[in-house]
Amino acid sequence: MLEKGIPMKLKPALLLAILLLTACTTAPTVTPVATSAPTLAADLAPYRLALNAANQNDLALADRPTRYTLTLNYIADPPTLAGSQAVVFFNRQAAPLNEIYFRLFANYPDYGAKITVANVSVNGAAVTPTLEARDTALRVPMAKPLAPNASVNLHLDFTLTIPRISKSRYGDFGASDTVVTLPSFYPLIPAYDAKGWHIELPPPYGDLVYADASLYAVTLTAPSALTVIASGTTIDTRDNGNGAKTWKIVGAPMRDFAIVLTAVLQKTSDTVNGITVNSYHEPGDAEGGKKALRFAMDSLRVFQARFGAYPYTEFDVVETQTSALGIEYPGVIVIAQGLYKNPREAETFEFVIAHEVAHQWWYALVGNDQVNSPWVDEALAQYSEVVYIEEMRGKGAGQSLVRGYFGEVYKRVQSAGRDAAVNQPVAAFTEEAYGEIVYGKGPLFYDAIRKKMGDENFSKFLKTYADRYRYKVAFPDDVVKSAEDVCACNLRAEYQQWILSPAAK
Repeated sequence: MLEKGIPMKLKPALLLAILLLTACTTAPTVTPVATSAPTLAADLAPYRLALNAANQNDLALADRPTRYTLTLNYIADPPTLAGSQAVVFFNRQAAPLNEIYFRLFANYPDYGAKITVANVSVNGAAVTPTLEARDTALRVPMAKPLAPNASVNLHLDFTLTIPRISKSRYGDFGASDTVVTLPSFYPLIPAYDAKGWHIELPPPYGDLVYADASLYAVTLTAPSALTVIASGTTIDTRDNGNGAKTWKIVGAPMRDFAIVLTAVLQKTSDTVNGITVNSYHEPGDAEGGKKALRFAMDSLRVFQARFGAYPYTEFDVVETQTSALGIEYPGVIVIAQGLYKNPREAETFEFVIAHEVAHQWWYALVGNDQVNSPWVDEALAQYSEVVYIEEMRGKGAGQSLVRGYFGEVYKRVQSAGRDAAVNQPVAAFTEEAYGEIVYGKGPLFYDAIRKKMGDENFSKFLKTYADRYRYKVAFPDDVVKSAEDVCACNLRAEYQQWILSPAAK
């Protein structure tokens, strides 16, 4: 995301970071039972429709992905979403699991929304779940521990009451006069790592999702007057003849799934490298919509060349009333309405879109623990703006951004005595410090290792890192090791200085 209100000389996007959710579960003592895993090969054909022809093999890169099948019905008045969800979950851990968690992000205290869950079953048997983490986590118990490499079939129904959009959490969830934005609206299984299940609540100035790449098959019925904008690819639409329309959408592999509904926004489209790029804008903002389309296409073109393939068939840019400058979801970014309406914000507009497009690699494709180490994606998305500007305007323009923005922000931090280590959880920072340290100081690490490695090795590092952790999760040391493997050099001094130390020298 991009946050307003932070002083910037050149005003590039300062995103809000993505949070992770961390809580450990106790090791099970009951003898685990294995269930036979469904065969993926026979089921992959529909998901291939979400991928470009050159990226069909990406389905083999995600390790036994969770598969979500959602059947949704949207009612406009009052805004409500009723859903039925079937999930196939694979235990990819070395230990058996006593429970599986679902995040209910719609219940986040600032949202004003409400999601309720009913009819929960495990392998067809009804179970009684429990709510935790202020009703944002649903614990589903296993009758017997789920063995490593085994799978389980889960089912639940849910009802989501959608609020009017407010400024809480950047106005990224709810209904306005022009759009309904529904990020992470469904019960979502969080990541499980060495710390266990991640279910804690993040601060209100960080993003919410830390999850593994999954496969999605979504059927949505909504009033015919609405346009559905979503992660993934629409593979079929049907007019039901009763004032409603049904959309079938697939997404694969994706770390999250978002839906935007609108009866007002207009669409401008084009293609770049075989990707359909759609810019959705208000009727009075056609010029801004064209700019958004151009900036998104330029960013996709630059980052594909520098980081590797964008695998999906389409990419959507949507004008919304978010109070952040921009927010990223897999295959979709939302951009603040004010950037479309103010021609004096043209430079910021371009930087924000470049930043959010970069998150399609640093978050959507390469995942990370966004609560405990948010710099892993956010600082690199920030430095990706430098990569973009250098490709578009030359290296001098990119280095001016480094000196004139990141360097100046960090000088102010040092002068004010607010320096801090970058590698900390979101909750360790105030909102102001989070922007200054993670988004201002963090990118200077990448500039430092680039100077030591040289431009050629740095470019190779970006591709190597993106390829090595595609659809996986990267941790801080993975960033450094990927760079060191490329340059055959030691970068620990730079890592210590810019990321680990409370004060760089």
